[in-house]
Amino acid sequence: MNVIDGGEFRALCDKEKPTHVLHAAHPPRDETPTVLDYCYRAMTNILEVAKDLGIKRIVYSSSASIYGQLIKADGSLVKENDAVTIYPTYFYRAAKTVSEWMGNFYKEKHGVDFVALRYSSVYGPGLHRSIPLELKKGILGQPCRPFLTRPLDDLIYIDDVADAVCRALFADKPLNRAYNIALDKAYTSEDLVKVVRKALPDLKFEIGQHPNAAEVAPHRLRSPLDISLAKNDLDWAPKIYLEEGIAKLAAWLLEHKAQLRL
Repeated sequence: MNVIDGGEFRALCDKEKPTHVLHAAHPPRDETPTVLDYCYRAMTNILEVAKDLGIKRIVYSSSASIYGQLIKADGSLVKENDAVTIYPTYFYRAAKTVSEWMGNFYKEKHGVDFVALRYSSVYGPGLHRSIPLELKKGILGQPCRPFLTRPLDDLIYIDDVADAVCRALFADKPLNRAYNIALDKAYTSEDLVKVVRKALPDLKFEIGQHPNAAEVAPHRLRSPLDISLAKNDLDWAPKIYLEEGIAKLAAWLLEHKAQLRL
């Protein structure tokens, strides 16, 4: 189903009676106004149903991209309560910002328990973009150009993200409106080259760039994220660093090579 169909989503919830909802729906990242429209409608439908049916908590898959160009003069880490500047920018960031705004509105006005998780660069099996997609291309004999989202990138493995999602959904206490979910270490393209060569020594590849680099590059987060709030409230911390993460991803791709499709 498509979650922007409010009637169909409500009928599903009436039937299944969910107590908690993870909202991770997002359209193709084609950088058109349809992205903003889709995310607004999807979030509104979910929040309306949550309000009417008394769903206990909505956890939203947001993004660290909402911080935009934030650079802290004192060099301290970026926290969840740091100001998010609104200015003309790319639609993915705008859609995440508007979605969080709607969630916070329903939390304040209607008592819907809403929590946003602001991920850094996510990678791992099942993701059809960035490093996972490029390594899959290489394993299938096509040109392979893995890339980092930022020059210094705190990549977070999908297993650590899933752990954070579960903790945010089912924590039996009031939570903050948003949490940074990221790695407490940043990597360079040279680091990525080393770990890919170790995990896939026969793979031919070169470092590429973000497909929307012209829109994204000027607004990339340049300061690391502070994850102390997630550590404190969710008892969460990342466990998988880049070498282990790329090794796990490579092993999964090789194991499922016969089933891989582009």
